[in-house]
Amino acid sequence: MNSPRLLTFYGARPDRTVAGHVLNAIRRGLRRTNSKALGYLARSAYIRATTRRGKHLREPRRVLVSLLQPHDPLKREKSLPSIDLVVPFVEKDLRSLELVLAQALKNVRNPISAIVLITPQNQDNTGPRFVRGESHELLSSIVASHPNIVVRYDQDVLGPEILAELETRFGKGDRNAGWVTQQLIKLSAALMSEAPASLILDADTLLLSRKTWLSSSRRQLLQLANEYHTDFMKHTLKHFGVPKELKMSFVTHHQLMQTDVVHHMFPDGAASLLAWWTSSTDPIGRDLGDYEAYGAFLAHHYPERVAYGSFANLFAPHLTSFLADRDSTGSSPEQLIPGYCSVSFHSWAQVDRADRGD
Repeated sequence: MNSPRLLTFYGARPDRTVAGHVLNAIRRGLRRTNSKALGYLARSAYIRATTRRGKHLREPRRVLVSLLQPHDPLKREKSLPSIDLVVPFVEKDLRSLELVLAQALKNVRNPISAIVLITPQNQDNTGPRFVRGESHELLSSIVASHPNIVVRYDQDVLGPEILAELETRFGKGDRNAGWVTQQLIKLSAALMSEAPASLILDADTLLLSRKTWLSSSRRQLLQLANEYHTDFMKHTLKHFGVPKELKMSFVTHHQLMQTDVVHHMFPDGAASLLAWWTSSTDPIGRDLGDYEAYGAFLAHHYPERVAYGSFANLFAPHLTSFLADRDSTGSSPEQLIPGYCSVSFHSWAQVDRADRGD
């Protein structure tokens, strides 16, 4: 095996400077401490600062607060409950889907009761909406390698009420429906789960750090992100009436959603989800944020069930080079991307458009 890279060169702004080396060393050191006390102090200081200013702080300070949170605050918990793993995907995600699942199974401490894969159905209602013939073979291979996989289709998860509204607003197949559909599918899947909770995982995100997501007392990991989406927060406040004392984002590309909390958010199921969507003031629902809405609702109504943690995600537009390095060196994703808890290869940002499969 060749030596893996010592620093991450797959990010949007690769940093080969001395400062970059120092930041990575700090990030790895903070992960080793896993200090809940340090995380609490950082959040308290941030709340005091934002209260004085009357608004959130700039991104560098939010990054620091996030990094100071423990990466696995529930590490010492035992007798962990089983959870579902839910991964919505489309054809272009098949390139890395097997690796996404493998990393999740490797790094989620809770037992996985079911892996639920959700994808659009074709117009004939005979199977997935794939263009390439080899995609069917690839999905079949993935399903065969995991006995607890269940494949569901968007249409079945969303139900007739939401599908009718989607068609009324956007017509069949309109790309503008994509954002809204993503939000509704994740929340619908969490509502349908028979497990205590579902870990919703974006199909372009690899988990790199072993974490405990849910304890037997129903405390859960809630990660703090670096980004700040004002529109998501305004809509969440408007629809659910939940203010945010801690002005940090919960948009983290993967999130545990406890089934009873989601039912509290949407007591009438699809009808409540539809009301959440139609209360949006944006024509295509760009102020809807599923992860933000759930995180804010949980933190407000169930603060005793929250264990704040670090997001520490790398945004990486270099999937091609990452996969090539993994194959040529034999290194694990954790070795190639040290110090991070996850990495997201968003398809819209990939450098090589030929590999996007759009």
